[in-house]
Amino acid sequence: MLRLLRATRPIDQPLLAYCLLSVLSVMALVTSGHARQGWGLASRLELPVVSVRPSHPPYTAFCKRNPGHCDMTGDAVVQLDREQEERISKVNKEVNASVRCLFSDQLLYDEEEYWTYPTAGLGDCEDVALEKRRRLVMLGLPRAAMTIAIVQVRKSLVSHAILLIETTTGTWALDSFADEVLPWSDVPYNYEARERSDGSWERYDQSIWVYD
Repeated sequence: MLRLLRATRPIDQPLLAYCLLSVLSVMALVTSGHARQGWGLASRLELPVVSVRPSHPPYTAFCKRNPGHCDMTGDAVVQLDREQEERISKVNKEVNASVRCLFSDQLLYDEEEYWTYPTAGLGDCEDVALEKRRRLVMLGLPRAAMTIAIVQVRKSLVSHAILLIETTTGTWALDSFADEVLPWSDVPYNYEARERSDGSWERYDQSIWVYD
């Protein structure tokens, strides 16, 4: 159940309705058909790359405001065991629960894209992904193994962001619309771009995707 929180500035009602409709449609897609026991195995995310860029401007601005929070240090692959699975799953659920309504950057900051950590339970998809990474780093996971991916919802064509974790059992997705950690290929998204372990960003060939 979504709860609307009081924003600090007037909210454009048609835009809010569109945002909430997108949230509900994605939640229905992600949560359907994925009941399983344990994590099992996931494939490694390997897609055809068409370009590599040194940065993604909104993310770069976030990094400048938060020195040290974007240093891609440590191993690029997490040694996954039951303890790590439980730790990652717990953080995924806790952050999803703590951000009770996903407002857009336009509503919160009057900017098209403003990457930051959630404040007072308010944020959007990239804010949630950044907060999950921050908490996992505090628990000892290497930042280099956790990258942000920009995706497109196949059904609504809305842009979205998720956190990916590279592990010894494959690439896993931590999504603001799902409390279950899923293989990257099991979420209903087309991947547009992804942060690399060296801090650059790679963009994928969009001609390979299908749309609902």
